[in-house]
Amino acid sequence: FRVKQKRIDIKWLFIYNGYMKIKIITKYILKEMVGPFFVGFILFTLIFLSDKMTELTDLVINCGVGIFTTLQLLIFIMPAFLAITMPMGVLVGVMVAFNRLNSDNEIIAMKISGIHIRTLIFPVLTASLIGSFIMIGWNNYVLPWGNSSFKNLVYKITSERASLAIQQKVFVSDFDKFVFYVDEKDDKNTFKNIIVFTQETENEPSYFISAKTGSIHSDPMEKAVYLRLEDGTFHQANPKERNLYSRIKFNSYDINLDLKNKLAGMVSNEKSAREMDLTELGSEITKSFQKGINTNNLKVEYHKKIAIPFACTAFTIIGIALGISIRVKGRSLSFLISLVLILFYYFLLIAGEITGSGGLL
Repeated sequence: FRVKQKRIDIKWLFIYNGYMKIKIITKYILKEMVGPFFVGFILFTLIFLSDKMTELTDLVINCGVGIFTTLQLLIFIMPAFLAITMPMGVLVGVMVAFNRLNSDNEIIAMKISGIHIRTLIFPVLTASLIGSFIMIGWNNYVLPWGNSSFKNLVYKITSERASLAIQQKVFVSDFDKFVFYVDEKDDKNTFKNIIVFTQETENEPSYFISAKTGSIHSDPMEKAVYLRLEDGTFHQANPKERNLYSRIKFNSYDINLDLKNKLAGMVSNEKSAREMDLTELGSEITKSFQKGINTNNLKVEYHKKIAIPFACTAFTIIGIALGISIRVKGRSLSFLISLVLILFYYFLLIAGEITGSGGLL
């Protein structure tokens, strides 16, 4: 009985030692990945943000938007960038970590000590699959929230800025193609003796409007901000025959306002595909199909919400395969190979969106 009990104890001891060995190796592999992952993730996020940062800085300097409000806009657009840069960071982390283990002969040493390659790969693949499912939730809930919040805040900025921008006895050119002059402005943002000028463009001749009174109005449902002019006159010369002149009186006339196109296209009254979750997209695709409306854009957005998260798993498999098979000294070369793959991935992503929206896929 004692001998049998001793054998059982030895058996469990071997199991425990094997478990602890796997646990140590798992921690070691994941620790090797963390540093390169965050470097790649932060770097690619900053690259994507650089374009938007120029626009946001312009809003602060030229449009008088507060820094706190601009930071809110930045937070709201971050989910869209993180959905793309997270898989990129995974590729860099896996590629650099496994290539370092391979180039330093640590993988060979582990094999000699009886550790199978599956022991190295399994925890990394498991982590990437968990990350993929987390990113599906991110794309389904956080991403639509960010896009919707961004649009609502832009609408709020436009509403508030429109009232603040128009001052009395000052020529105001803060709005797209319009120059405003107001003789009087009261505390209720009601204007008197208003003149509105426009610049001539290829598609539209110049004109000016004079009105006795006016006020700023906003429509939350339509996400529109406009200046309502009352008791005024519309003046316009004929661009082809300068001797001809139009003069039209009106009781009420609305002018849509926008901060020099810096916020154009950011606000619309309809819920965009990027503001919808998978359930809403599926419902909208069905409704549009029944009405005979083109559903390509909706389908592209639907599949992106699922496909892009699984890029984490795909990049993990690619990173492990290349990291083990290609032996290069130094992390910089591994990072360079990752960069080439990421550029190719991003090219395929854009090409897929274009061909999918065009109905070619």
